[in-house]
Amino acid sequence: MSKTGYKRHGFTIFLLSGCLMVMVFMGITLSTVLDGSYVKRVLTNDNNVALIRNYTNQKLGSLVNSYSPINNLSATTLSKSEVKKIINTSVDELYDGNPKLTTGDAILGTIGDNLKSESKAQGLNIGPEIDETLSSNKGIMDQIVNDNIGPINSALQNIKQIRGIVKTIILVAAILFILLAFRLRLKVGSNMLFLHHIGTVGICASILLAIVLVFIYYPVATYITSNVEYGVKDVLYNILNGIFTNYISILIMMFVLSIIDWGSTGKYKYN
Repeated sequence: MSKTGYKRHGFTIFLLSGCLMVMVFMGITLSTVLDGSYVKRVLTNDNNVALIRNYTNQKLGSLVNSYSPINNLSATTLSKSEVKKIINTSVDELYDGNPKLTTGDAILGTIGDNLKSESKAQGLNIGPEIDETLSSNKGIMDQIVNDNIGPINSALQNIKQIRGIVKTIILVAAILFILLAFRLRLKVGSNMLFLHHIGTVGICASILLAIVLVFIYYPVATYITSNVEYGVKDVLYNILNGIFTNYISILIMMFVLSIIDWGSTGKYKYN
């Protein structure tokens, strides 16, 4: 195959690269950002649980300690297991598209149970007073949750519909990729030359994906820096970096495999 003949397939290779980039990007997005189970795993790692626990305890301790008979009790401090349970409840509600979050109720309920258990252990019969204290702080608790999670909940209201759209995009890109790859194979007339072109496709797709990630990562990181409160900011950074680590690892793997394929079949380029 002549050098001029090789260049004639440039547009097809570019289209194949675009399809592959879309499939990889959307596939990773579907299995990370749009998957509640993955988000729960990220949020409930030890580092994030510690950050959320410290933030929650700092925010809520002053609320439930406002009633004097219980202001010296340590039950307002949530344990790691309690924080994980609340995280799982919150993520389930977010990804199920519930318009009204019960995260605040879950937090106050957990603290209330802890306070009652500890007060009984100390011989205090103040269950009704604890319930009254928690009830009086429910409005403030709802406001805290809405300020921190409300915008995320609004963005995820149509999560099921978004998943369907992403799956459709992946399917369309996959069909186009197969059709274009079949056409390219017929045009080049050689399995080895076809594999060489597929290596080129993988390299181009890796470069396109890297560009897309740069254009997405920095605006999101800037938004978090500018609009999110300090305690939650660290958690969101951890989630963002964890998800982008998945993108980058797949990108590197695809690039390396494509380089190997491209190099090992390079001698067939002009045959």
